[in-house]
Amino acid sequence: MNNSQNLPLVMLPGFLCDPRLWADVQRDLRIEGAVHLIDFKHCKNLQDMVGQLEKLETPRFHLVGFSMGGYIAKIFATKFPDRVASLTLVAVNVGELSEREQTSRMKLAGMLANVQYKGMNEKEALRFIHSSSADNPHVVQTIVEMSRAYTSEMYIAQMNATLHRQDLSAELAQLAFPVLIVAGNDDHVVRLPTLQRLHELVSRSKMLILENCGHYVPLEKPNELAKAINDFVNSRGA
Repeated sequence: MNNSQNLPLVMLPGFLCDPRLWADVQRDLRIEGAVHLIDFKHCKNLQDMVGQLEKLETPRFHLVGFSMGGYIAKIFATKFPDRVASLTLVAVNVGELSEREQTSRMKLAGMLANVQYKGMNEKEALRFIHSSSADNPHVVQTIVEMSRAYTSEMYIAQMNATLHRQDLSAELAQLAFPVLIVAGNDDHVVRLPTLQRLHELVSRSKMLILENCGHYVPLEKPNELAKAINDFVNSRGA
């Protein structure tokens, strides 16, 4: 029997998200260990974010990260590989942000320093999801409501914390824990070919591509994602 099946599962949200992101996924999880939902909303910097995981009392756990949370997961996993039983990366950017993207984000941060962030509206949320999810008010409203829980200060802190990203692909390829990579086939934030290249580089990884799915995989395809996590965590490979 796989002795890692009863280990906790730790789930990390993405930018402008919080534990509500995982509610639908969590309902379909069939794992023996406890589930910990991390919230980065009040973290001031990258060290605070990684520190949320460092201070967990359990010495070893399965780690799941969505988007920005996946980057935090990669940092922790490469820094503390002995604490990671398995790593699941959901719609995660690979590599560094381009200079253009960094400049754009810094410009936005400058604007938000003078006004109060009020969250996304429904039209903005639709840019990140597949057209088949656009008619699902639960998906759209959850994205909007999570973003509206953020202040300008929270937005800027979270953005600055992950602005200068490192490409940790080579480091991941050298480590022993199994990796699951989950992608939406119509994700306009994280392009599928970049995740396919990561899958090729990390020889021990598995990859799942979800059809008719945009960037917000945990909201758009919660049942499929939960099944993938169940199978992965409960498999002999994890």
